[in-house]
Amino acid sequence: MPIALEPDFEAYAADGLAVVRGLVDAAMVARLGAAVDRAMAAPAKRAIEFNAPGEAGRFFGDMFMWRRDPDFRAAFFETQAAARAGAAMRSANVHLFYDQIFAKEPATPRPTPWHQDYPYWPVTGDQFCTVYIALDEIDAENGAVEYVAGSHLWGSDYRPAPFRAGGEDAQRYTNSPLAPGPDIDAMRATLDIRRYALAPGDATIFHGRLVHGAPGNASPTRRRRTLALRFAGDDARWQTGISTFQALRKAGLKTGAPLTARPDLFPVLWRAA
Repeated sequence: MPIALEPDFEAYAADGLAVVRGLVDAAMVARLGAAVDRAMAAPAKRAIEFNAPGEAGRFFGDMFMWRRDPDFRAAFFETQAAARAGAAMRSANVHLFYDQIFAKEPATPRPTPWHQDYPYWPVTGDQFCTVYIALDEIDAENGAVEYVAGSHLWGSDYRPAPFRAGGEDAQRYTNSPLAPGPDIDAMRATLDIRRYALAPGDATIFHGRLVHGAPGNASPTRRRRTLALRFAGDDARWQTGISTFQALRKAGLKTGAPLTARPDLFPVLWRAA
């Protein structure tokens, strides 16, 4: 079995990004892959089909699975993901924030738009990150994510980008008072854009303000199933009035409240020794 490589957390501070090889073992990869397949076969109420009607392939998403499925719960409670998030964020405590599936089936041309995660969330603070776990072999052909290294330090929060046209979310995000994000594709020659080939069980860890996006899955045969585990650190505080996911808005916290006010939704998973 390959030995997990320690990510360069000094580089994470500057780049907003680190890679961990072999974070999740083969048994857990199989367990999570089966859980994703179940979620796709029988979508929950909160699940999202990102493709437009009649569009080729399938781009599927779901979130907050850990509250209803023990296998997704295990991704948080039975792996080293929270510990690695804590090291990256340099936080003494790491809260579970939420989980999210992003699955692109073969021959799915729909891209993931360039975006930051942070503006979708009703929070303030700097200690937010995602541990993004590959459940299939991922490379440029089947839609590996691209990251703009250092963009978490640009000092701007950009308007959330709708992942699909139409609907309440798209309108709410479009009406956000935040400025639209820059045209990353037009700026490619001037940016440090990184993309990683990932084996099943490998993961990237990236900052909540890091600009990232992904092309479609151009492979005719290979899937691209991924699980995003979101984590929050010590400085996380609630902020009402932000256009974000309904499931998060329903947490009912007051502006300025720490996540410890809802340990049922945001339990502490890891503490520094």
